[in-house]
Amino acid sequence: MKSLNLNLAATLLLLSSLGTGFAQQEKLPVDAQGFARQVAISNLFELKAAELAWQRGRGKQVLDFAERMRADHARAGKELAEAARKDGVQLADTLDKESEEKLAALSALQGGDFDPAYLSSQVTAHESAVELFRNYAEHGQAGALKAFAEATYPTLRTHLIQVQSLTGP
Repeated sequence: MKSLNLNLAATLLLLSSLGTGFAQQEKLPVDAQGFARQVAISNLFELKAAELAWQRGRGKQVLDFAERMRADHARAGKELAEAARKDGVQLADTLDKESEEKLAALSALQGGDFDPAYLSSQVTAHESAVELFRNYAEHGQAGALKAFAEATYPTLRTHLIQVQSLTGP
């Protein structure tokens, strides 16, 4: 029964991640407040998911990736806060319902079920983030947040390529 619950949680996580990517692509913000809100939530999810991976992950590659996410997203969070301050924009300081549900699904997993679910969530999260940052860098309002999007985009692309390489062909 426990194995069935873990498999169900992993499946729900994967399905919710697939839906998230498509939903975000339809509503990419070009206003500073909308961009900053989505980025703050995404960054917080990345930090919390990386912490979970550090606690529950088993594979060396997963642990190494999680450590890089912790370091890079902690730095990005500070840079985002500074850019938002300069542009006079408020940041979200909590996860939205969708991100909370994805994190809860990851939290329900242990052992061998965790690593592939974490990596799958990271592929989806980084695909969405790359698109969000690319869109804002190209179409967003001029200012510190746009400069942040332009400067951060290459790192996010690197994260996406790295996590895709960990998930196989």
